[in-house]
Amino acid sequence: ASKVVQEFCDFVCEKCGHRFRCRAFPESGYEFELPTKCQSGEKTTTWDPKVKRPKTMKCNSRAFNQLPHTEDCMADFQEVRVQDPMQALGAGVVPQSIAVSLFGDLVGKVQPGDSVMVEGVVWQRWRPPWVGKRLELELFVEASHAERIASNSPVKHVARSLGSEDKFKEFWCANRQDQWR
Repeated sequence: ASKVVQEFCDFVCEKCGHRFRCRAFPESGYEFELPTKCQSGEKTTTWDPKVKRPKTMKCNSRAFNQLPHTEDCMADFQEVRVQDPMQALGAGVVPQSIAVSLFGDLVGKVQPGDSVMVEGVVWQRWRPPWVGKRLELELFVEASHAERIASNSPVKHVARSLGSEDKFKEFWCANRQDQWR
């Protein structure tokens, strides 16, 4: 099932008003990690009474406000598990699997039971801690490309019949002027 995840978040510095964008970290379950201080590099000049002259300082504020979400900050998200093909394994061998995160136009491209080829970046993430259980590290792939090789899925796809595209183009060319037909 696909979900919507917030991929980016905009923040503003309370002191200098500098706006910046943070990307959600895949290894933390797509949570945001704010910088420890303002990254604006903007210098402010204030009067220093000790030395009786102006003093120039960089903004090192640690206070940030989150700006309202916009659509460009959100992304379609789907996580699937990919495992070794059963045909390639010997008898008694347990297939290995890995989680694959799909974003944007990759969402919905693959269905359960499909044979797929996936390209992407391998990340690590900590599974959420439970009382009395030790911490576990999990590997997953953030996919940049996913391609269905064969469909063994029980989910049926609408397939175009051979020549249907040519018939459509022919019909459209013949009836281009008659928009009501």
